[in-house]
Amino acid sequence: MNILVVDDEILAIQYLTGLLEWEAYGYRIVAAAFSVAEAKKYLKDQEIDLVIFDVSMPEESGVRLSEYIAKNHPDVKMLAISSFDTYDYVREILKNGAFDYLLKHQLSADLLLSVLQKIESQMFIAPKRDFLSSPSITIQRLRSENKPTNIQLAIPLNLQSKLITAIDSLDYEKVKAVVVQIYDQEGSDSTTSKLLIAKEILDFFNRFAGHNSIEFEYDKEVSELIRFTGEAGTETIAAHLMLLFEKLIDLLELPSSSHFVRKARRYIERFYTSDISLQQCARSIGVNKSYLSRIFHQEVGVTFSRYVNQLRVNHAKTEIMQGFPLKQVALRCGFRNYNYFFKIFKDFEGITPLGFAEQAKVKKIE
Repeated sequence: MNILVVDDEILAIQYLTGLLEWEAYGYRIVAAAFSVAEAKKYLKDQEIDLVIFDVSMPEESGVRLSEYIAKNHPDVKMLAISSFDTYDYVREILKNGAFDYLLKHQLSADLLLSVLQKIESQMFIAPKRDFLSSPSITIQRLRSENKPTNIQLAIPLNLQSKLITAIDSLDYEKVKAVVVQIYDQEGSDSTTSKLLIAKEILDFFNRFAGHNSIEFEYDKEVSELIRFTGEAGTETIAAHLMLLFEKLIDLLELPSSSHFVRKARRYIERFYTSDISLQQCARSIGVNKSYLSRIFHQEVGVTFSRYVNQLRVNHAKTEIMQGFPLKQVALRCGFRNYNYFFKIFKDFEGITPLGFAEQAKVKKIE
């Protein structure tokens, strides 16, 4: 793996390059750049697999570099290293596709090597591999912005193991219990930690999906987490993650679903926020409307319209817990009629959206 190191401080580059016997592990530092402009030249002229870059640099920052790489060199992996535990930096860099964000004062040879090996495994190992033997997620993590930054936040190895076992056994309640336990750790409610922990849990889901040949839009889900994690509480984030796991279980438990039913479900997932219909879906996937209606009901267990409404209500619950106004929630989740939104929501949940919102507020206060 060819690596480009970018930092405006020569001592920082010397420290990083001296941290490992790089070539002994199969890694090669092909160049060191002291600015974003210099890094762009190396990216253009040399074959680079990974860029390790400092976040805070004069003229152009590491955030700008991550934007450039995402746009012009999408196959190049990124690892950000910074002296600053700043949520805005983390959010933007991860949004641009960086693999991880590490603090300089926490950096060690073992930590760096574990991250490099994880990056390499994603680059060169085929998706179908033993899920339980996949590399562990990074252990050293960030603490609350309001506490000393030399203390580390971790998803402990015992919780990693419990989470992997629960996911692999398709045990929804156990997965939920472990996710809640992870977020109950001291310091996990800081904005930076909430995002990084959520991304790591999502990494486990993505690895599970790849192992079981399940279509999982990982990049889309990471972007969605980044979008609302900053303002959402840990309870809301955990609920969102469990909705994703529920979706994975649902897809895994339908091996007999026909090609058209699978395409219909993907169509609904993509366009549920729009005013979609069975006829539109059937036309889009190239099948007769009546035939799709029959096989969808047979294989999924509910009608096409009820499935759409259930999906919309599930997303509406997440939006309400995030504190969005109910009228905005209705539109964002595909309900064009506000009264119909109330009716359908109560039909599925046994409570109105307003009542659900009030319950969510009480839980936040508690």
